[in-house]
Amino acid sequence: MKRLIPLLLFAPFAVLAAPALAASQGTDVARIEAGTYAADPTHTAVAARVDHLGFSKTTLRFAKAGGELTFDPAKPEAATLDVSVDAASLSTDNEARDKELRGAGFFNVAAFPAAHYVAGGLVRVDATHARVNGRLTLLGVTRDVPMDVTLIGVGTGLANDKRIGLTGHMQFKRSDFGMKTFLPFVGDDVSIDIDAEFSKKK
Repeated sequence: MKRLIPLLLFAPFAVLAAPALAASQGTDVARIEAGTYAADPTHTAVAARVDHLGFSKTTLRFAKAGGELTFDPAKPEAATLDVSVDAASLSTDNEARDKELRGAGFFNVAAFPAAHYVAGGLVRVDATHARVNGRLTLLGVTRDVPMDVTLIGVGTGLANDKRIGLTGHMQFKRSDFGMKTFLPFVGDDVSIDIDAEFSKKK
């Protein structure tokens, strides 16, 4: 019993220590393990913003997104990214507006259920910033759309998996993809922000 007491006293600290090891270890690209990483859907968020009559910005949030990233710190320029967003998962917190946005005048989700972004090639800007040259497919139309990427963190997840945290930002004109409803009252310029965690595939 005397031997058990010290173990019982330190047991709570052992439990606390395990999650403490699951965290970002900084933003050193060299710490990234080469391989293919899958987006964690529970820690990935996609939001679009567009001007409304010059008074405000309307924000669309997409609840479902997934994809893969391949990266090798020895050859960062060879990185690839393949991401899909479920267009029907959009929400502006207004049911009537969301229904209209899913309709034929905007995202036409019945005919085009997903937006797709594929990138090959990465140009480093500095230690934590880069630009990827990608192609966005929306409403069946594909256009070149570059994306600015920021490395947020590199480390180990709760499942002892290797993780990369990134944010991405891109801009394009919706009219380039055939989405012209309510122009110019609803803005043509669309700003996209992505927050994502990628977990290394085993």
